[in-house]
Amino acid sequence: MTLTAAVDREELEHLRSRYGDFPLDRVVLDVSPDFFEEGRRPVKKGRRAEVLLVVEGPDGRVLVHTKRFYPTGTFRLLSGGIHEGEPVEVALARELQEETGVQATDHCLIGVLAYDIRCGDEAVPFASYVYRVHIPTTEVHVQDEEEQIGELRWIPFSELPSIRDKLLRVPKEWQDWGRFRALGHEFVLRYQERCKEA
Repeated sequence: MTLTAAVDREELEHLRSRYGDFPLDRVVLDVSPDFFEEGRRPVKKGRRAEVLLVVEGPDGRVLVHTKRFYPTGTFRLLSGGIHEGEPVEVALARELQEETGVQATDHCLIGVLAYDIRCGDEAVPFASYVYRVHIPTTEVHVQDEEEQIGELRWIPFSELPSIRDKLLRVPKEWQDWGRFRALGHEFVLRYQERCKEA
């Protein structure tokens, strides 16, 4: 498989030496120009990829969130940008702290989902480094108000398919964003067994 510019081969080898082999999937996502509007776009200046976090509390439930400007009732897994030149695991620790105020007790790399996001003749590379993260408490508090998180909610893992399905049914102006976010959730549902024993 040819890697996108968002996935660094040397970094992949480092992650494999730490976690063993893991899935690396690649998808093509065709979007409209609206996808790149402020608030919806995952691809921002200085951001090469993201960490997508399956944050699990001590009772086994998973943390999801919504932002103040999302369509009503739309939740998703936590995620955060990986800056240019920033190691993936530095971004993982930083984003978890910013969005929950808690440090992980342990974590496992589920895998990497690489995207070619296409708009007309232009293709933008992006990637989600997907982690399952265990934290010691369900008492979480957003540390970065700029994230505009409206609500954090704990759900059973079994409700993730419903979260994914709602992302696919967002209003028309949010559909590209919803399809993009649903792909990450589908990846988690397909491969999460790999980290079950972590």
